[in-house]
Amino acid sequence: MSDDLEHIIVINPGAFDAAAYEPFKSLPFVGSLTIIQGDGYGGRSKAVREVSAEEWAKATVLLTGTVLPPSPEAAPKLKYIQLFSAGSNVIVKKPFFQAENKVIYATASGVHGPVIAEYVILMMLTHFHQSLNYPVWQEQKIWGDDSIFPRRVIDQWGKTMGIFGYGAIGRQTARIAKSLGMKIVAYSFSNPPKKERVEIAVPGSGDPDGSIPDKWISGLENMDEFFSSHIDVLVISAPLTPETTKVINKKTLQMLKGAYIINIARGGLVDTDDLIEAAESGLIDGAALDVTDPEPLPQGHKLFSVKNIMVTPHLSGHVDAYEERVTNIAVHNIKQIREGKPVTNWLDKSKGY
Repeated sequence: MSDDLEHIIVINPGAFDAAAYEPFKSLPFVGSLTIIQGDGYGGRSKAVREVSAEEWAKATVLLTGTVLPPSPEAAPKLKYIQLFSAGSNVIVKKPFFQAENKVIYATASGVHGPVIAEYVILMMLTHFHQSLNYPVWQEQKIWGDDSIFPRRVIDQWGKTMGIFGYGAIGRQTARIAKSLGMKIVAYSFSNPPKKERVEIAVPGSGDPDGSIPDKWISGLENMDEFFSSHIDVLVISAPLTPETTKVINKKTLQMLKGAYIINIARGGLVDTDDLIEAAESGLIDGAALDVTDPEPLPQGHKLFSVKNIMVTPHLSGHVDAYEERVTNIAVHNIKQIREGKPVTNWLDKSKGY
């Protein structure tokens, strides 16, 4: 029956390959697939043209970065929204999200796991191996001398990595760091060690049964215990919520004395001024920030000139398989919804993640 067909709208992120959505066309219950080019990467993508009233009225499924229908009445048939981001902070204040309706939301959690975990390791090793000197020597056509290093190279064998937020990214990071000989201390708000949701984006990645960490800490009341766990490298991979806003501040930075901090989550988890002060004073060893507050970072901002802080423009999740992995999640969940079964990557609107 035509009334039982799915009508899918994709706000295709800028520079993404629309061919990744071909699997939708092979599903017998898909009646139409409308791809609207977007501007901006992943979860930040905005449509280059308005979605028409007719398109909203027909849509049952939406893949999107920041674009939502103007009202529930505008999209009465919409039942499933697949985000291109792992976080939902870009849409939580939008009227459609806050409205009472039965639309199911799913995040892109898991899509970024391998590539962001590799970014974390890259930033960590770049810092401790001081490897930014190498291309400079080659450009200067000289045989370098490590005597110019401010200190000897530090390997990570036996060091402790603290992972604040043990989701798909945190679990894959732990998997790689453990193979380097690091000890893992994992923090989560409420998740049990075993991963409850099915990993669809990158099957087999991460730490499904939660067996990798040497120590688990959970609950808002136990944050101080986590930050006081003699952490050498802190990876921030938690969602931005009222409870985590500026969780890295003067107090927690004192607990993290000597640590190297890597933030691949959201800039708002860190108090920027407190971080700069801690880095410049030597309280912490330094930081790598793929996300900042404010973001984008204004030209000339002080963060750019702090010598032991590396800033990258929110690109750690950029990977050629991005849209293919998002499609995998959406295809799986559409089937689940049609069969009356639970979806994976479900977004709890009450929590914002």
